[in-house]
Amino acid sequence: MYFSKTTEYAIRVLSYLDRYNDSTHSVNHLHQELGLPYKYLTRVVTDLVKKGLIVSMRGREGGVTLAKKAEDIRLCDILDAMGEPLEPNRCILGFEKCDAANPCALHDQWVAPKNMIETMLTETTLASLSRNKQTKL
Repeated sequence: MYFSKTTEYAIRVLSYLDRYNDSTHSVNHLHQELGLPYKYLTRVVTDLVKKGLIVSMRGREGGVTLAKKAEDIRLCDILDAMGEPLEPNRCILGFEKCDAANPCALHDQWVAPKNMIETMLTETTLASLSRNKQTKL
């Protein structure tokens, strides 16, 4: 499983905001610190603001900061904010109808890994990602 570039950038921005939560950070500052493309970054930040994961403040001391505690932001919340919600019933082979009554060739083998991924996405918080100082941003 891979995250889209948009979700990857959102996780990096949110992790940075949590790790350095002592002040607000401008998009330009985030661009310089994280090395993300400026235009793409502005779109990601706008989406995060719209979804209520960060707040934006105008003015001389303005910038963005987390809207919630990092412990309250889960990976699945970030995926949802970036338009990639969890799809627990999605078939790994892409079939529209794939369930116990009408399984695809990999249905039974996919159940355990799918459940593990779903658990990881719903139980992993932003705090657990960003508080590890060894983790790359």
